[in-house]
Amino acid sequence: MAMQVNLFVSLLITLFGMGSWVAINGVWAELPLLTSQLPEGWNLPTYLVLIIQAANIGPIIFTIMRQYKKDMASLRYTAYIILLLGFVAAILLSQFWDKEVEMNSKKSSLPLLFLSFIFAILDCTSSVVFLPFMAKYPSGYMIPFYIGEGLSGVMPSLLALAQGTGGDTCYNASSNSTTEGPRFGVNVYFGVMSLLMATSGVAFYLVNNLDVSLNARYANIRSSSPPVQSVEQEESPSPEENASSTAETNEIKLTNIKVYEVFCGENRTELAATKWLFVQLYLVIAIIAALGNGVIPAILSYACLPYGPTVYHLATELALLANPLCCFLAFFVACRRPSILGFLCSVCVIIASIIIYTASLSPSPWLVGTTMGSVLIILLNVLWTGCISYIKVNVASVLQGYGENALLFCGICTQLGSCLGAVVIFVINLKTNSFKPC
Repeated sequence: MAMQVNLFVSLLITLFGMGSWVAINGVWAELPLLTSQLPEGWNLPTYLVLIIQAANIGPIIFTIMRQYKKDMASLRYTAYIILLLGFVAAILLSQFWDKEVEMNSKKSSLPLLFLSFIFAILDCTSSVVFLPFMAKYPSGYMIPFYIGEGLSGVMPSLLALAQGTGGDTCYNASSNSTTEGPRFGVNVYFGVMSLLMATSGVAFYLVNNLDVSLNARYANIRSSSPPVQSVEQEESPSPEENASSTAETNEIKLTNIKVYEVFCGENRTELAATKWLFVQLYLVIAIIAALGNGVIPAILSYACLPYGPTVYHLATELALLANPLCCFLAFFVACRRPSILGFLCSVCVIIASIIIYTASLSPSPWLVGTTMGSVLIILLNVLWTGCISYIKVNVASVLQGYGENALLFCGICTQLGSCLGAVVIFVINLKTNSFKPC
């Protein structure tokens, strides 16, 4: 029987999920201002993408420790560390974001890049910490968690929209466009980011200590355990009871299965259907992570800034807003079939290809200087972000039924795909100079 979801626990899990990527999303949402004020200029997103993927050392170390030194890699305490260090780093960034260091006769925003690297380590590690932690709860709490992860983009986005664009208008943008300065400074912006991290930390503390939350967790553990039989039943089970017990045991093993056993274990032949399911879902996750976390963020400035800083600002912030809305859509229109998820992934690849092609045309992309061109590039980015968000939450909902280890590998595939996408786009940009600023 489906377990009822407690609304207060759902709220706490949503706030906890917000802490997963709010730090680095905060930096992305502020890029329209940062690119106009820091010496890296339009190349800043590319550097940030590379830094974020270098931070995959965090989840790699944690995953190794989790497999071989599990007592030293507690999910709960690691989550506390992630949220605490994120809070401290956000405070430091609010004070040192604009400090420059001269390296090889060139100025560099080393403090911002270093603190962004700290953010990236924490947020990348959260992919292999927060998701397995959520396996302790019934599957109904997975959607609130992903809504919270979406809020990690929405909150910085709303704050950045309230702040305003600032910066200079691109040469190729409409000659009538004007840009006012931001309503408040970057230091205030990152100060508010630290408060969001603190809110997530408090919510996680309550998740681990309030009775109503612990009851939901323990109820999930009990529902996943085999039923306790009486002494009389153990002494003289009927054939029907034996068959029922065997089916229940197989189901329990399946819901706590190790991914390694599916591909390399003794029973891999019997688990062929599960193996094919995992291959499809992990491949979909890797593809959308490579494009969504590696390629598109690195080249989005080249695709949008020729239309003006306001277009780049709206494309960035509205896309972050689309994330939780599409996660919330999964409440009403869930999709669990791998074939449909694969089709949606193909749609995402097509949209991403159009954005990449537009970026390659910079500084003179199609319909530049027109309202039509500005609206289309914003719409493409919003559709792209919403589609990958919907896919992620549905894939995670399916894998949640297979236990903590399946979600752990979901996080690993996310980070591997992100790393591959970032390295490929960086090498392409470095060797071919395919993307040119105004």
